[in-house]
Amino acid sequence: MGVGDLSRGNSIRILEQLLDEGPTSRTDLGRALRLAPATVNRLTGRLEDEGLVVDTGVLAHTGGRPSRLLDFNREYRLLVTVDVADHHTSVAMADLGGNLLERHDIPTAGDAEQRYADVFGHVATVLEDPGERCSRVACLGVSVPGPVDDDGTVLFAPALGWHGKPLRADLERAFGVPAVVENDANLIALAEHSSGHWGATKSLVAIAVFDGIGSGIIEDGRLWRGASGAAGQIGRLLVEKDSLSNEYTGFGDFESHIGAASLVRRARALGISDTAEAPLDADEILRRYAGGDLAARGLVDEVLDEFAMSLVNVCALLAPEVIVFSGLFDRWGSVVLPGLRDRLRGHVVHLPILAPGALGDEAALAGAARLAFDHVGAVAGLLPEEP
Repeated sequence: MGVGDLSRGNSIRILEQLLDEGPTSRTDLGRALRLAPATVNRLTGRLEDEGLVVDTGVLAHTGGRPSRLLDFNREYRLLVTVDVADHHTSVAMADLGGNLLERHDIPTAGDAEQRYADVFGHVATVLEDPGERCSRVACLGVSVPGPVDDDGTVLFAPALGWHGKPLRADLERAFGVPAVVENDANLIALAEHSSGHWGATKSLVAIAVFDGIGSGIIEDGRLWRGASGAAGQIGRLLVEKDSLSNEYTGFGDFESHIGAASLVRRARALGISDTAEAPLDADEILRRYAGGDLAARGLVDEVLDEFAMSLVNVCALLAPEVIVFSGLFDRWGSVVLPGLRDRLRGHVVHLPILAPGALGDEAALAGAARLAFDHVGAVAGLLPEEP
């Protein structure tokens, strides 16, 4: 290894330390990374000149001579993240630490082609903003409600009516910026695992309950995508033997029984209807369940039975330490998760933590930012090549 390679490697270590730990003095950087003071001073000085490291202006008093705190410049480059959800699209500008700097939620309608065109329109609106920040966009990160292959093609997204959409290639062609596209539940799992909220968890499953139902799997600390990017499609589990005679080209069997839209359909079939105060949707059904409505309680208890049976299978195959919920079961976690927990007891080898996600409705956007940052090489991708 040459001197240039060693300097580059140590510069990467310094940036990663600052990104992970936040503002740190040069003395503490040297101590944590076991680097000589002269080396730390030389490399951090160069990184400051490049704009990758900033002086926070705060003095650190360590008992000796005060020294200033340095930090990673998370806005050195920026990321545009998009969450294409069932009934809306969220677009955000994020820094390199995954923090959302601004966010716009746009209700959407229209057919599959309109939804596809809308993604490009929303990204264009952000990138065409006259502010100088847009010139620093390093990558686009997009979340979609369906499996995505390694080339960034959306295999299918029933909620959007998409099949075989080469979204990554089309975005890069349209905007000339690197792009990465991933399933929403995968990004939620990635963001939740990376958040630090769940400690040193090695195995985590995120279950997203929207019109469809998906899951993202973190195994041994890494996102598990399967052979074609379609791992975790819990919505395609079969509920009963008669399901074998059906073909599912849109929503799968499980989500056709238990997804948010299916919950409304089942409620109407039971005679549960709108009221003058509130139209019937999945949230309203759970609101009535929490309030003791007998018809809603009968339906939701049946749904929880069915959901628990699938979770037992998930636990039997993956034995996760934590299962976090996004979407409907995130919003109503205090209502539905105790019942799921009770149903799992005695049927799994190890009862995982069942909890609402720590990041709420920002999880998919945060996961898209994390994946976009990794896609451009993380901190190593920001360093200029040695001449």
